[in-house]
Amino acid sequence: MQRLIFIVLSFFLVSMSLGNTQTGYLTVNTQPLGKIVYLDGDSIGITPIINYPLKPGEYTISLYPSEQIENEYWRLAQGNLCNKCSSLWELTKIGAGTKRIKIEPGVVTEVFFSDKRINCAPTKAKFALGSVSIIGFTIPFILGYFLGR
Repeated sequence: MQRLIFIVLSFFLVSMSLGNTQTGYLTVNTQPLGKIVYLDGDSIGITPIINYPLKPGEYTISLYPSEQIENEYWRLAQGNLCNKCSSLWELTKIGAGTKRIKIEPGVVTEVFFSDKRINCAPTKAKFALGSVSIIGFTIPFILGYFLGR
Protein backbone atom coordinates (compact mmCIF):
# COMPACT_ATOMS: atom_id res chain seq x y z
CA MET A 1 0.00 0.00 0.00
CA GLN A 2 2.82 2.40 0.86
CA ARG A 3 4.47 1.57 -2.45
CA LEU A 4 1.25 2.42 -4.33
CA ILE A 5 0.95 5.76 -2.48
CA PHE A 6 4.61 6.48 -3.29
CA ILE A 7 4.07 5.73 -7.00
CA VAL A 8 0.91 7.85 -7.19
CA LEU A 9 2.55 10.71 -5.30
CA SER A 10 5.68 10.50 -7.51
CA PHE A 11 3.54 10.52 -10.65
CA PHE A 12 1.62 13.53 -9.35
CA LEU A 13 4.78 15.48 -8.52
CA VAL A 14 6.40 14.68 -11.87
CA SER A 15 3.29 15.70 -13.78
CA MET A 16 3.08 18.95 -11.78
CA SER A 17 6.69 19.81 -12.54
CA LEU A 18 6.26 18.99 -16.24
CA GLY A 19 3.12 21.13 -16.38
CA ASN A 20 4.98 24.09 -14.93
CA THR A 21 7.83 23.83 -17.43
CA GLN A 22 5.36 23.87 -20.31
CA THR A 23 3.99 27.24 -19.22
CA GLY A 24 5.59 30.65 -19.26
CA TYR A 25 4.25 33.75 -17.58
CA LEU A 26 3.66 37.33 -18.62
CA THR A 27 3.65 40.33 -16.30
CA VAL A 28 2.61 43.70 -17.74
CA ASN A 29 2.82 47.04 -15.92
CA THR A 30 2.05 50.52 -17.18
CA GLN A 31 2.51 54.03 -15.91
CA PRO A 32 -0.23 54.96 -15.14
CA LEU A 33 -1.96 51.70 -14.23
CA GLY A 34 -5.36 50.71 -15.60
CA LYS A 35 -4.56 50.25 -19.30
CA ILE A 36 -6.21 47.51 -21.36
CA VAL A 37 -3.63 45.01 -22.65
CA TYR A 38 -3.96 43.13 -25.94
CA LEU A 39 -2.12 39.88 -26.66
CA ASP A 40 -2.08 39.10 -30.38
CA GLY A 41 -5.13 41.34 -30.79
CA ASP A 42 -7.21 39.89 -27.94
CA SER A 43 -7.79 41.72 -24.66
CA ILE A 44 -6.27 39.86 -21.70
CA GLY A 45 -7.08 42.33 -18.94
CA ILE A 46 -6.22 45.64 -17.34
CA THR A 47 -2.82 46.49 -15.87
CA PRO A 48 -1.24 45.41 -13.68
CA ILE A 49 -1.30 41.90 -15.14
CA ILE A 50 0.80 39.55 -13.03
CA ASN A 51 1.97 36.06 -14.02
CA TYR A 52 -0.50 35.56 -16.86
CA PRO A 53 0.08 31.93 -17.99
CA LEU A 54 0.97 31.37 -21.65
CA LYS A 55 2.31 28.58 -23.80
CA PRO A 56 5.93 29.16 -24.84
CA GLY A 57 6.26 31.08 -28.10
CA GLU A 58 6.34 34.56 -29.60
CA TYR A 59 3.52 37.04 -29.08
CA THR A 60 2.70 40.67 -29.75
CA ILE A 61 1.65 42.66 -26.70
CA SER A 62 0.00 46.05 -27.20
CA LEU A 63 -1.98 48.77 -25.50
CA TYR A 64 -3.88 49.34 -28.74
CA PRO A 65 -6.71 47.22 -30.21
CA SER A 66 -6.23 45.73 -33.68
CA GLU A 67 -9.13 47.82 -35.01
CA GLN A 68 -7.35 51.07 -34.14
CA ILE A 69 -4.15 49.91 -35.83
CA GLU A 70 -6.08 48.84 -38.95
CA ASN A 71 -7.93 52.20 -39.04
CA GLU A 72 -4.64 54.12 -38.90
CA TYR A 73 -3.16 52.04 -41.73
CA TRP A 74 -6.33 52.62 -43.77
CA ARG A 75 -6.13 56.39 -43.15
CA LEU A 76 -2.47 56.29 -44.14
CA ALA A 77 -3.25 54.50 -47.40
CA GLN A 78 -6.49 56.25 -48.34
CA GLY A 79 -6.48 59.62 -46.62
CA ASN A 80 -5.47 63.05 -47.79
CA LEU A 81 -2.05 64.47 -46.92
CA CYS A 82 -3.23 65.80 -43.56
CA ASN A 83 -4.73 62.42 -42.60
CA LYS A 84 -1.57 60.64 -43.74
CA CYS A 85 0.63 62.79 -41.50
CA SER A 86 -1.75 62.39 -38.59
CA SER A 87 -1.76 58.61 -39.10
CA LEU A 88 2.03 58.46 -39.23
CA TRP A 89 2.32 60.19 -35.88
CA GLU A 90 -0.43 58.02 -34.40
CA LEU A 91 1.31 54.89 -35.69
CA THR A 92 4.53 55.96 -33.95
CA LYS A 93 2.57 56.03 -30.68
CA ILE A 94 1.12 52.60 -31.45
CA GLY A 95 4.64 51.36 -32.21
CA ALA A 96 5.88 52.64 -28.84
CA GLY A 97 2.93 50.95 -27.13
CA THR A 98 3.49 47.59 -28.82
CA LYS A 99 6.21 45.01 -28.20
CA ARG A 100 7.11 41.62 -29.59
CA ILE A 101 7.86 39.19 -26.76
CA LYS A 102 9.09 35.64 -26.37
CA ILE A 103 7.61 33.47 -23.65
CA GLU A 104 9.87 30.71 -22.39
CA PRO A 105 8.83 27.75 -20.22
CA GLY A 106 8.96 28.43 -16.48
CA VAL A 107 10.08 32.06 -16.98
CA VAL A 108 8.26 35.29 -16.14
CA THR A 109 8.54 37.80 -19.01
CA GLU A 110 8.06 41.36 -17.76
CA VAL A 111 6.86 44.21 -19.98
CA PHE A 112 6.56 47.87 -19.03
CA PHE A 113 4.86 50.68 -20.97
CA SER A 114 5.05 54.35 -20.05
CA ASP A 115 2.49 56.92 -21.26
CA LYS A 116 5.27 59.51 -21.27
CA ARG A 117 7.40 57.43 -23.65
CA ILE A 118 4.41 56.57 -25.85
CA ASN A 119 3.23 60.17 -26.09
CA CYS A 120 6.76 61.41 -26.89
CA ALA A 121 7.19 58.93 -29.77
CA PRO A 122 5.74 61.24 -32.47
CA THR A 123 7.98 64.10 -31.35
CA LYS A 124 11.06 61.86 -31.46
CA ALA A 125 10.06 60.64 -34.92
CA LYS A 126 9.57 64.20 -36.18
CA PHE A 127 12.92 65.24 -34.70
CA ALA A 128 14.70 62.25 -36.26
CA LEU A 129 13.06 62.95 -39.62
CA GLY A 130 14.04 66.62 -39.36
CA SER A 131 17.62 65.70 -38.43
CA VAL A 132 17.95 63.45 -41.46
CA SER A 133 16.60 66.19 -43.71
CA ILE A 134 18.93 68.81 -42.24
CA ILE A 135 21.96 66.52 -42.41
CA GLY A 136 21.01 65.44 -45.92
CA PHE A 137 20.99 69.07 -47.00
CA THR A 138 23.88 70.38 -44.88
CA ILE A 139 26.58 67.82 -45.72
CA PRO A 140 26.33 68.21 -49.54
CA PHE A 141 26.18 72.00 -49.10
CA ILE A 142 29.32 72.08 -46.92
CA LEU A 143 31.22 69.64 -49.18
CA GLY A 144 30.23 71.65 -52.25
CA TYR A 145 31.37 74.84 -50.58
CA PHE A 146 34.81 73.50 -49.63
CA LEU A 147 35.38 71.47 -52.80
CA GLY A 148 34.32 74.38 -54.96
CA ARG A 149 37.00 76.68 -53.47
